[in-house]
Amino acid sequence: MALIELASAPLNCTRLVVCLDRMTPDRSSKSLMRDLGWVGFELITLREWAGGRDTVSGRWIFLGMEV
Repeated sequence: MALIELASAPLNCTRLVVCLDRMTPDRSSKSLMRDLGWVGFELITLREWAGGRDTVSGRWIFLGMEV
């Protein structure tokens, strides 16, 4: 929650993106993704940074949230 508050007020960010390592054990990553989903994060692709193509990273899982 502190990260969301910091991103919105002092930093004036419009989006917050979290990167999770795909090598994290399933039990831990699924739990973290579920918790982040409750806060408002959702899975995203690299489309915005890949010239409009829906690109998925083999190394990272990206979750985004509008702030």
